[in-house]
Amino acid sequence: MRSRTGLEAEAINRLTDGVQPAVMRAILVQCLAGEVAPSAAISRMLAEGAPYAVRAAIDEVTLRAATVSRASDVLVHDRVDELTQIFVENVASLSDASDARRAASDGALDHPRPQAPPRPEPGDQDETRISE
Repeated sequence: MRSRTGLEAEAINRLTDGVQPAVMRAILVQCLAGEVAPSAAISRMLAEGAPYAVRAAIDEVTLRAATVSRASDVLVHDRVDELTQIFVENVASLSDASDARRAASDGALDHPRPQAPPRPEPGDQDETRISE
């Protein structure tokens, strides 16, 4: 019978095998082994590549965890879930910042000009009349 560490290493290899670039794979291996916290792993991955490359690597590992996971992979699967959840929560803030930068460059963040309220049409019931 294999040790828990051996089964864990086997699961990590199965889930990360072929993930590119290699630096992303190395960070994922450390994260799934419990050596690096998911948030630190994501930060390190983002320092190494673009958000889309980080997402692709995490998506690949997540898909594999969902499709080729074994009963003995529970701990590693939990780490994949945590990594995915933290990334998804942080992607929203990354995309919000990206959208804001894009909108600013398009001029969409210009201050809107104040507009006078529309004048009521004669006969509107909301029109207020002052009698002398």
